[in-house]
Amino acid sequence: MKKIVQKVNDLFIHYLVICLFFSLLILTLSGIGNVVPVSLLGILLCLTGFVQGDVKVDLWVLGPLLVYNLFSMLSSYLTFGNTVEGYAATQMILPVMYLLFAYLSSEESVWLRRLCVVWVGVVAILGIIQFLYGAVWFGSAKRLGGLLGNPNGLGIFLVLGWFALLHCCAQEKLQEGKIPHVFYGLEPFFLIALGLTLSMGSFLAMAIGILTYLIIRKKQCSWQEAMSQGGVLLAKVVFGVGIGLLLYLGAARTNDTWVCILVFVYGIFAAWYWRQLEDFLMRHRRCALSIAACGLLVAGAMVLMRPSAAVTFAERLAMIGNGIGYLGVQPLWGIGPYQWRVLNLYDDDIYFNTNHIHNVFVHVGVEMGIVAMVMLLVVTIRCFGKKKSSLLLPGCVGFFIHSLMDTGFFYLGIMALLLLTVGEPRRRGRMVSASGAKSIFGVLAVVFLYNLGWYVYMV
Repeated sequence: MKKIVQKVNDLFIHYLVICLFFSLLILTLSGIGNVVPVSLLGILLCLTGFVQGDVKVDLWVLGPLLVYNLFSMLSSYLTFGNTVEGYAATQMILPVMYLLFAYLSSEESVWLRRLCVVWVGVVAILGIIQFLYGAVWFGSAKRLGGLLGNPNGLGIFLVLGWFALLHCCAQEKLQEGKIPHVFYGLEPFFLIALGLTLSMGSFLAMAIGILTYLIIRKKQCSWQEAMSQGGVLLAKVVFGVGIGLLLYLGAARTNDTWVCILVFVYGIFAAWYWRQLEDFLMRHRRCALSIAACGLLVAGAMVLMRPSAAVTFAERLAMIGNGIGYLGVQPLWGIGPYQWRVLNLYDDDIYFNTNHIHNVFVHVGVEMGIVAMVMLLVVTIRCFGKKKSSLLLPGCVGFFIHSLMDTGFFYLGIMALLLLTVGEPRRRGRMVSASGAKSIFGVLAVVFLYNLGWYVYMV
């Protein structure tokens, strides 16, 4: 009993890790955000931060995040007469989490990143079970949206988690440590679930992220060794995603949907022997390259299953072009949250019937103004500059590519995962005094309290 109590006490020494991890869980389930739970969470996190001391944090990330939310609030106020109806009421949680993240030690950051990877694995497994339930019980096979409720959102969520897993494994190898066995078992489920999303944007983001990963590895070893590792990496991706596509085909293209259960059982065996598979591919590099080459067949199968992908891509380009035409309407604070959809209804071109332009930077510039858009670009450039030779860069690159064609930025769970897996708030940061940090937390707590009170009063 004393040992259990001691372990619990040791665990609560790292209470900031627990707070941030459970915040990720809550935000993952909240979609694009609900004012009440996010405001309550924000108040609790601000109170937690208020009792901390001074901190070293990258002001070139924290500052632009705060300014972005400030102009988002301004846009909401000028549109609706309040600051609650819009994005800032929920997205304000992100700078709070970033500042709290800066208080973690290097060891705590590693443990938090591992917990995030495990959570993404849980989301993937639950999503696969959800797909099987719908296919077998109801006889319907739909693209997997999982806990996030959207296939494209789930796709980039899984991609970010997978790159975080790669980083954790690479760090353990560099430090000659043991890779947690759970990582070997979770990786195939990441890839199977990703296959079930059929998200072309997520696959493109993953491909460019992998290319970035190989370029970074090239700086750390010979080109031949980097290419060999790339072959093994791609072989695992093809193998795992291929199982996901077979699972989808078994449910969608056969009369007996229970066939997909057999494929799932095969996926479980693959997860059980995933470590042996990786060792085999490492020893037989030519075999790994052959499997990786089969990725062309997998890509072809995806195109056949989603023949509308080319039309969707062209539609998104047209959507972005439409959005660019609105950048000059109200450049300082934008036309207001959710207003582009309304104005698009009266345009002469296509009515896209969606809330967000499928390019985050254009959408932010249109609805919240050029200043808000520039703040996001500053954060992006800063993150790329800090991670030139870091294995955290592939995740950043993947999310950036995805943001140019989709709307993952507006899902709080995706942004929280991004911050906690690729964020490095202490690197190249500056010291902020305890009073300065308390002031930031205090002001943000008041904002969350106001949002909560206004929402409750109006309802």
